[in-house]
Amino acid sequence: MGDGEHWIREKTVLHRGKLTVSAFALAAGMLPTALHAQAAGSGDAVGLSEVVVTAQRREENLQKVPVSVSAFSAAEIKDKGITSVADLENRVPGFTFGRSGSDARPALRGVRTENVAVNGDTTIGYFVDGVYMSRAQQAMLGFVDLERVEIQRGPQGTLYGRNTFGGNISIATAKPKFSGFESGVDLTYGEYNRFRFEGFVNAPLGDTVALRLAGAIERSDGWVQNDYPSGRNLFDDDSQYFRAAVALRPNDALTADFKFDYVRSRGAGGSAFGYKQVGTYYYTPTNQQLFNATPIRLNARPGLRDGVIDAPLTIDAGAPLHRPGNVWRIDTDYPTNLDLRNYGFTANIAYDLGAVTVKSITGYTDFRAARSSDGDFSSSQIAIDYQLTAAETFSQEFQLISDDSGPLTYVAGAYYFRDELRGVFINQQLPRIIRSVTPNLNLPQNGAGFYDEQLPVTVSYAGYAQASYAVTDRLKVTGGIRYTEDRKDFKFANANAVLPLAGTPGVPQGTLITLQTGGIPASAFGTKGAPTNCTYTSLPAPIAGFQCLASNTAVLTGATYATKRFDRVTWRAGVDYQLSDNSLLYASVSTGFRSGGFNSGQSGAAAPTFNPETVTAYEFGSKNRFFDNTLQLNVAAFNNLYSGLQEQRQIPAGGTTITIVENSGRSRARGVEVEFTWQPVEALALGGSFSYLDAEYTRYRDVGLPFATSILVADSSVTAPTILNGVQIAGIGQRRLFAPGYNCSPVAGTGGTGQPPLAIGCDLSGKRIPYSPEYSGSLYAEYEIDLGDAGTLTPYAALTFSGAWYGQAVNSILDKQEAFEKIDLRLTWAPTEKLSLQGFVTNVTDEQTSTRFVYGGGGALQASYAPPRQWGARASVRF
Repeated sequence: MGDGEHWIREKTVLHRGKLTVSAFALAAGMLPTALHAQAAGSGDAVGLSEVVVTAQRREENLQKVPVSVSAFSAAEIKDKGITSVADLENRVPGFTFGRSGSDARPALRGVRTENVAVNGDTTIGYFVDGVYMSRAQQAMLGFVDLERVEIQRGPQGTLYGRNTFGGNISIATAKPKFSGFESGVDLTYGEYNRFRFEGFVNAPLGDTVALRLAGAIERSDGWVQNDYPSGRNLFDDDSQYFRAAVALRPNDALTADFKFDYVRSRGAGGSAFGYKQVGTYYYTPTNQQLFNATPIRLNARPGLRDGVIDAPLTIDAGAPLHRPGNVWRIDTDYPTNLDLRNYGFTANIAYDLGAVTVKSITGYTDFRAARSSDGDFSSSQIAIDYQLTAAETFSQEFQLISDDSGPLTYVAGAYYFRDELRGVFINQQLPRIIRSVTPNLNLPQNGAGFYDEQLPVTVSYAGYAQASYAVTDRLKVTGGIRYTEDRKDFKFANANAVLPLAGTPGVPQGTLITLQTGGIPASAFGTKGAPTNCTYTSLPAPIAGFQCLASNTAVLTGATYATKRFDRVTWRAGVDYQLSDNSLLYASVSTGFRSGGFNSGQSGAAAPTFNPETVTAYEFGSKNRFFDNTLQLNVAAFNNLYSGLQEQRQIPAGGTTITIVENSGRSRARGVEVEFTWQPVEALALGGSFSYLDAEYTRYRDVGLPFATSILVADSSVTAPTILNGVQIAGIGQRRLFAPGYNCSPVAGTGGTGQPPLAIGCDLSGKRIPYSPEYSGSLYAEYEIDLGDAGTLTPYAALTFSGAWYGQAVNSILDKQEAFEKIDLRLTWAPTEKLSLQGFVTNVTDEQTSTRFVYGGGGALQASYAPPRQWGARASVRF
């Protein structure tokens, strides 16, 4: 078979997209299983092709795997213009994709990625060629020349391990082939001056060595327009990607694949936490901020006061929002910057001993992302934020994989992982220029800045095994177990050790913190286990390892915590029954966990450590092919019980906010997911997905709201102190108001030894888990028109939809994304098998949908949003 014939065959097998549909409402989305008509003998038969996945760490037919998994082939990735994880949202049942700046925030079955700082781990595992990526930002890199993308839904704690709490995203890059020389180029041009070049070359270098090179260059202007004259548009692109892969096949038993890749991305990026202000809440009769009172659509960031009364208030509370009805327009004076790079090396080596294969998977990555942004989200000069995330990661895994010759099949392995991280957050306060009024106001800077540097190190060990036994030709039972031990070290420091001092005893001058502040000496971090020299009495109380200034021991400079160990046994048990050759029933129960971690101790609101979160997941499913292999219908019902979900909170720290992590009580997510693909005739492909999800906190108490959980107001009619649960919450002539709609009360133990509680907390039990719409999915249709000698013309249309969801556990009206639908259209002309031309429009109706909400400084809600309508054209050539 010649090179061209090989490419044609691959195109025929994988070309037609799939998607998935709701069995109940024909509401559905792009089934991630390769769908094309494939010749069977005569070449005239219509049928869906077999899809191979590695969800159980071995190659298997998707329809025989008793796991909820969706897979996208190389052809579908190309034909549907999938260039990042974001493009998979709602094409996989129950999968939503949040994003803020360069941070990926996927969500599955009531589990979402909220904390992306270095003190936390990913919630949904991200693997490239079997190697775990430790930072959420890495999920946005390198969708170039892929072989397959799999998304596994539900905990994968046995075969994949820690931090696969909600599921996995697994990427398989295209491997070198020995079948002949191949090459290809894809060129894309689109709106916002988008230009993308993607290409690959595959070259056998003899019978035992093959080489494959792949790369991409992308340039585009930002699709969030900055109206400030010297500001930068957001979400531009200036990126390069390169990959070199070598395959060795010295004999029939040994396979060795080596890969090096590099990515660099620069430009404005998309800010770090959100780029658009939404507003805040005030109790208008007294001009006090009170959560969930009256929504006030203004920018309330600290220091942003323009001297104008902000109705319906009778005070100056901030500045008007810039174009509040348009989420793709901003007005920020500081030019946002992003500089991200990632190096990676992977070695996959396997030796077939006959009954068992021995496999080694080695991975090394060196990742760094630095970004700065306008800290006040306005055209005024007030503050700048800077964030650095760096990770140097090494992992080694050994596996024993049985063959399929007997009733017993198994996978066993040992795993080692080391992750050295660095995270820096700086907030610099500037001399203020308030530009929302004319003439501009010139004011002194709004107090001190903030500096936090964190240096976590994680070393993890694991051993695991999973086996399946065929009791009969149709009945199979599966059991698996894994032991994981994480040893985590953590140190942090602030800028107190390097700032000039004033007064006696000397107090560090936080007003001098800038983006260039750094060079923190090792002594500022303290020493693990060493007696503290600190004498301050506020929270958090100093412990061994805490370090204060020698000249003023009431001033904390940093700390090194004692090593914390998190270990867990996770397991899986399942049974599956092959009703017929084309119908599988399965049931399983499995567990998973996400490791615990540390808070930096910069605030008394944070406990030094937070615990692991755990899940027990029950699933029942069915996988089917009907009507002479033309209809595929997969259904899964699940009930996931969570304990101690790690919740991220923002708390005030000077003119900014810092992030802490705490454990909630209990929660659960239950629902049904449906995928379908139908090819009634060879030219027509239909598909879709649907997810129903009921995800809520069943116990989550004593929670501080993002700001102003309660306020005191004057009330002359009150003649005696107000006592609640034995605690005085208001004095004579005062009345305490709690956040409307919440059940709040004093939190026991927050006032110190022998003191009444100082904190007010609320019961969030019954609130929906963020990023968990009750329903979501998509539908698609594709029809190939035969033009004879002119080739084929293929129109394609896809509808994705979602019910409403909340961006915060508090479930307030400001952080609610309403239900939406989006339409994508594509038209592909393929005059020959080696050439295709495509035009496309995404988000045809220009829907404005959020990808993340977070409360920041001043109690202001900030948000990020998905792209607007965009058009483009692509030419693809294969040689």
